[in-house]
Amino acid sequence: MPLTGIDLQNFPLFKGLSPEAAARLTRDCIVRTCQKGAILAHQDSDAECIHLVLTGRVLLTAECEDADRTVIAAFEAGDVLVAAAAILQVPYLVTAKAVMPSRILAIPAGRFRQALQTEHALALAMLDIQAQHWRLLVDHVRGLKLHRGLERLARFLVQSSPVNRGNAVFKLEHDRKTIAAMLGISPEFVSRGLQQLRQHGVRARGSLIQIDDVDQISRLYRAIERPNESPDMPQP
Repeated sequence: MPLTGIDLQNFPLFKGLSPEAAARLTRDCIVRTCQKGAILAHQDSDAECIHLVLTGRVLLTAECEDADRTVIAAFEAGDVLVAAAAILQVPYLVTAKAVMPSRILAIPAGRFRQALQTEHALALAMLDIQAQHWRLLVDHVRGLKLHRGLERLARFLVQSSPVNRGNAVFKLEHDRKTIAAMLGISPEFVSRGLQQLRQHGVRARGSLIQIDDVDQISRLYRAIERPNESPDMPQP
């Protein structure tokens, strides 16, 4: 699909970039319409493009020999995928897979690297995006190292909630296997954890979640050290 009828200024990557510079960067670029399950980039393959999610949702996954695949992160409209590999000219560390119908703008990696050297606004936008990705990575690692499975599940529910306090009713955007991979726990533990969270006002029926008090659930997740581990916080 040609790049027509899309206002690129609505996306953080093009923030501050002049229309002329945006046109040069995206000349002849095609908007790829992806069905659920489409692979945008393969782990260990050469990084040929910068991918911008226009609509939809994409998961980044990774795997090694004789091991299950794990989910690294989920990205939605406005996000830039696997840019570091294209900028550094190294292979992708992850596989990018659409998990719902999506539209993706692919910008050739070489052209993008050249634009970074000449377009100050693009370089600043990319710096901001990469800084945000770094914080997400550190936050994810901190959660895995400092918090137990039930705490990570509780925080995931809070982050998925459309409100920050009070009652919330919403549907999970991922199945339990994907959620387990994102949190570093087993699918069985997701089910057990939801049962344990019933005592804190959480009820789950399939993908539908109801929380009596979102703020109460957020208090189950503590940012740094605790003097003693709670006995009702089992390992995943």
